[in-house]
Amino acid sequence: MRRLSVLRMLAASALCFVLAGTAGATVLLDETNLVALPTVAAPSEFAFTTTTAQALTVTLTDLQAPAAFQSLQIAVTLGDTVVGSVSVDATSHTAALTLPAAIGNYVLHVIGTPDATQNFGGFGACVAPTASPTSCIAADSFAGTLATPAPPSTNPASQVDTNFTSTTAGTYTVTVTDDAFPVALQRLSGGLASGSTPITQLGLGTTPVTLAAGTSYTLILGAVADATVKAGLYGVHITDPSGAAVFDRTLPVGGLGASTVVKSSSAQSLNLTLSDLQYPAALATVGAAVTAGGSPALAELTAGGSVAVAAPAGSLEVWTFASATAAPGVYSLSLASTTASLLSTTQVVNPGSDSAPGSYAFLVTLPAAGTYQLSTTDFQFPATLQSLSATIAQNGTVLTQSETGVFTAAAGTAVVLVNAQPPTTGNGIFAVTVQTTATPATIVLDQTQAVGGVFDTRAITVGQAGDYNVTLTDLEFPTSFANLAVVVSQGSQIIGKIYGGGTFAFNVTSGTYVLTFVATPSTTAALPANDNYGLYAVNISSAAPTITFTGSPTSIAAGAAVQLTWSTQDATACTAAGASGWSGTEPTSGTAGVVLTATSTLTLTCTGPGGSSTQSVPVTVTAAPAKSGGGGGAIDLACLTLLTLLTAMRLSSARGGPKRIGRL
Repeated sequence: MRRLSVLRMLAASALCFVLAGTAGATVLLDETNLVALPTVAAPSEFAFTTTTAQALTVTLTDLQAPAAFQSLQIAVTLGDTVVGSVSVDATSHTAALTLPAAIGNYVLHVIGTPDATQNFGGFGACVAPTASPTSCIAADSFAGTLATPAPPSTNPASQVDTNFTSTTAGTYTVTVTDDAFPVALQRLSGGLASGSTPITQLGLGTTPVTLAAGTSYTLILGAVADATVKAGLYGVHITDPSGAAVFDRTLPVGGLGASTVVKSSSAQSLNLTLSDLQYPAALATVGAAVTAGGSPALAELTAGGSVAVAAPAGSLEVWTFASATAAPGVYSLSLASTTASLLSTTQVVNPGSDSAPGSYAFLVTLPAAGTYQLSTTDFQFPATLQSLSATIAQNGTVLTQSETGVFTAAAGTAVVLVNAQPPTTGNGIFAVTVQTTATPATIVLDQTQAVGGVFDTRAITVGQAGDYNVTLTDLEFPTSFANLAVVVSQGSQIIGKIYGGGTFAFNVTSGTYVLTFVATPSTTAALPANDNYGLYAVNISSAAPTITFTGSPTSIAAGAAVQLTWSTQDATACTAAGASGWSGTEPTSGTAGVVLTATSTLTLTCTGPGGSSTQSVPVTVTAAPAKSGGGGGAIDLACLTLLTLLTAMRLSSARGGPKRIGRL
């Protein structure tokens, strides 16, 4: 079998090759995210990488310090796939999970419900070879604590009446600290008891006390906030004779709102920055504090400014207190290292409340004085907002906008205030954009916000254009999400969206895109341990090549030719197979004639950054028609000319070395 060679030179001059790339997929984002409702203990996660394939076992242990968890679970992901999950047994307080012998990036996800009176607990996760499950690999194992956020009080006073169990007999140390945030408490006192028997009185400061081993003690503390501010914060830290914490909590008093729990991956230096944006008016009060456990506050601000935070590894609680005058106000808060941000938020405060449902604020840096355009867009996903409007201010002064949102401003920081009423049922998402009025416009603010649900947003910057697939997967740990969605946008334009899970493809140009996730864990699971948490995976990677491959005709006589035509997208190389005249390397687009003597399936496999794809053309070959007449006929002039041409081409090819022929 052979390739036809007619018009080979003309076809060769028309071939178009794409820029070659690597065979591995280009991945813009590939991660898993564990989401918790704000009222439950923040999850704890730890990542490690294996460079050799070996069977591993993860053992999760409830350390029962200061008390056993009500429930404790772990899930392990490899890349964006859950490879196993398990719950701690209530009797042994341990659980073991065998991991596949694979090379890659593992993440351990730990969730749990601490003891209801202690509100925190410790755990350990040991990763070891399956052949020796107690030989923990230090670099791949970790320990941590889970703590339930302290709820705000509803009156200027609060009381703690809880139990803890001593570990060993000896001298315990009880330290009670008034964090004086936002101001000092008016009064704080209490005591320890064993049943109905008082053990010692407690007040501010450190109190040593001798306790028996394995005994339940009652801790009672009453706090009264400042009569004017009506809010306060204090910590309780109890250690056993070895120095291990058996009770370690910071507690709010009065109108101080619940904390925001963030994770410090290691002991590090952070900066806490607080700003009153004075829009629409200056706030009456604004402050922030950072605590770890029940120890004294790591840092406090009672006005705008910045302060260093010497943060330990583990969970940190960020507390804020703000009050407005007769008009609403806005403040911004950040907790960050020189390389990463742990928390960044801008909050609206209405008169008489700590927060303003339906009001959202965004900071924008205007690079130069001039005209800009402010726009807001209701994405109408998953549902349509009831209302949406926005204003912008600079240095406390509201800037006048035209009907199309054009305003004039000086260089520097401005604040955008958006009022958005959520859908009557479910969630909504809007985008707020500020851009220059020049052509082409430069976007200086591109932010999305979910209304009425738990959400996350992030930006990805794409340097190389191409076709990509976005895949969102509910990993169903510990159970399915109540709501899960993602929107990819650029400015006010929706690029694509997924609800519940799935994949969409989009063509990426160089630039920045915003991903907005709505991820609301279920609160209706049959088992309480499965409530309030959810795990999802998101992957954005280059798409596999698409191939258009046709043959005409698809039924021929033996010795006749089928004309093949093909084109591709996102391919860098192609390979033919299926017949001796159709094999080996091919360009990513072209035409060719192939002579066949038997029924064949001709295939074209093309590879690119997103993987490989194959398309096939089946060709049916029938017997050649019998020749009519006897003894040899005449060769007409056209056939003679064609034979002469083919002979000349073969001789030319032989003189110049091997050459492929037959491309049309």
